[in-house]
Amino acid sequence: MLRITPKDEAGRLTLVLEGKLSGPWVAELAQAWSERRAATDPRAATVDLRNVWFVDEAGRALLSDLHREGLGLVGAGCYVGPIVQAILHGGEVGAARLRFLWLPLAAATAAGALAAAEPPMSLSMAEALRQGLSRNPEVQKSLLSVAQAQEDRRMAAGALLPSVGAEAAITRMKENFDILLGTPTPGGPNVVGPFNAGQVGIEAQAPLFDLSLYKRWKASQQGEASVRAQARAVREQIAALIVGQYLRSQRASEAMKAAASRVELAQALETLAENQQKNGIGTRLDTLRAQVALQSERQRLIQAETQWRTAQYGLVKLLDLAPDTRLELTDPLAAPEAPAFTFQEAYGKGLAQRPELAALDARERAAKDLQDAARGLRLPTVVATGTYNSTGLYPGQPWVPIYTLGVGVKVPLFTGGRVSAQVAKAKTELARVEQERKEIRSQVGYEVQVAQAEIESAKNEVAVTTSAVAFAEEAMVQARHRFEAGVSNNIEVTAAQDDLARATDNRINALHRLNQARADLAKAMGQLEPLFAH
Repeated sequence: MLRITPKDEAGRLTLVLEGKLSGPWVAELAQAWSERRAATDPRAATVDLRNVWFVDEAGRALLSDLHREGLGLVGAGCYVGPIVQAILHGGEVGAARLRFLWLPLAAATAAGALAAAEPPMSLSMAEALRQGLSRNPEVQKSLLSVAQAQEDRRMAAGALLPSVGAEAAITRMKENFDILLGTPTPGGPNVVGPFNAGQVGIEAQAPLFDLSLYKRWKASQQGEASVRAQARAVREQIAALIVGQYLRSQRASEAMKAAASRVELAQALETLAENQQKNGIGTRLDTLRAQVALQSERQRLIQAETQWRTAQYGLVKLLDLAPDTRLELTDPLAAPEAPAFTFQEAYGKGLAQRPELAALDARERAAKDLQDAARGLRLPTVVATGTYNSTGLYPGQPWVPIYTLGVGVKVPLFTGGRVSAQVAKAKTELARVEQERKEIRSQVGYEVQVAQAEIESAKNEVAVTTSAVAFAEEAMVQARHRFEAGVSNNIEVTAAQDDLARATDNRINALHRLNQARADLAKAMGQLEPLFAH
């Protein structure tokens, strides 16, 4: 399948290709250019092949035709790069004003960074955390939960405050005095009215003593604290994902650079084998061995490039960037200073700083307050009430102020089991919190132990693999010199190549393990974001 995306920016047309340029898709590209040929200067058009992974003979022929017509070709990678380079070398590059850069992926600007393309986005670990935590949907949802908890607290506080209302009314009435007096009047019934009456005033009510409302307000405060701690836990989880993906991208980048370097070495050794054969020192078998080794290194380079691209795509998605964003990691994969904590020190810091435990502590306090609030429903409540009105006949008659003041006591006699149920529910929540606390405390200890063991192991591996790389490089130099001198065939050379590849990959993996273990320990101690965000 081939996807063709036309992009017209500043009067320049770019046909971005994704997939494979073969079979019927060759005609599709030809049709896409044919539809735009009349309105586009070929010298202002470019075919972007950076995301193409296969080109058949018909596709190569079409690219050659487009090149001769004047279109620019943009390509990268160890497969498409040589194809485009061959097309350019077969044509009039200067006359066509072509733009092409093929990198063998030996430099840090691998993955197809081109002079004609937009520069990649420089990204450090701290910047990745800042962008990811400010854009991640899970973090945003946790902030909304905090806002909701704040409103719940305000609602609970409002129940403790006085409530004041205004009232205005005009009524037309006709009254039977016999009903009002409770006895018949002579010649009755005596009817008054109809007449108009008006009333304007305010009424207020304030709880003077309500332990249940007070405890519910305290519980809402603890509920807000719990939600805030849970939001910090979400940030730590997302930060761990970002740090892990950044470290994987670093490892893939280093592996790709190492693979590109080995391809260059294999090419030089192939040339050496061919020259030795021409000079009568080497044999055809030596040349074949060198060619096989070169193709093997090219295959490893293809795999390394694919893993690098995949890691980049994952990081772009995690940071919620545009899918076509290209990244350049500015932090190298190096051996960091490992924190020197004993298990008890790290475990104590984890218990004190893990947001999950802080959330459980707040939940426990909230459950206790809710339990007290439920028990408070059995106690009397005291409420003060008052009204102040101006009343009179309407219209034309003077109005007079009236008021009422009162204090009421309400004593619950029977609640139908509601109080007992709420108390039991709060006790259940307290028991659940205690079990979760035990589980998290155990998990913190386990994470600290595993991370410290991984750090110790990775530190030793880094030291061992660094020595192994130095030995493998020295063995490679000596094997090459022996082959150049005609003392031996290139079996030693190819064996040294394999040893160097393994040693290099092992060192990269050891560095990645050390950095990942350091991040795991920081997460176990609740310090992941502070450690990597600065």
